[in-house]
Amino acid sequence: MFWAPYLALVINLLIIWFMPKRLTNREIYTSWAVIALINLSTDVTLDLYFKLYELGGPGVQIGVHIIELTLGASFGIIFLNFMPRKINAFALYMVAWLVITILFELLMVKVGFIQYTGWVWWYSVSYYIAAFFFVRWHLYFIRKEI
Repeated sequence: MFWAPYLALVINLLIIWFMPKRLTNREIYTSWAVIALINLSTDVTLDLYFKLYELGGPGVQIGVHIIELTLGASFGIIFLNFMPRKINAFALYMVAWLVITILFELLMVKVGFIQYTGWVWWYSVSYYIAAFFFVRWHLYFIRKEI
């Protein structure tokens, strides 16, 4: 049951290791940190404070904390690495990723890693869309500053 997010992390890390890099090491490092912080902050707020869902059961667990800092960020790096520059292509890319992320979330619910207590899957749609636009802006910001 709780092996699924770790398996996904291993797969993502293998993809990141072997993918043709369109991101610099600095972009990967910075983006990983920002995405991990946002992911952790969001889940602490929605899970532990508002109790809208639980990750890995009630309370705080080190295994869940590790997943919080790695899994979402690994998806984010893959998303950014292959992200098209043109807005029309990005819109289609974003829709494809929206389907992938929702299906992945539902898989995590199915295997019991996520338990909804006041959340429904379609709330995540707006969160993911906002996240996709944010990381697009974030990469633009990093590249503009350098």
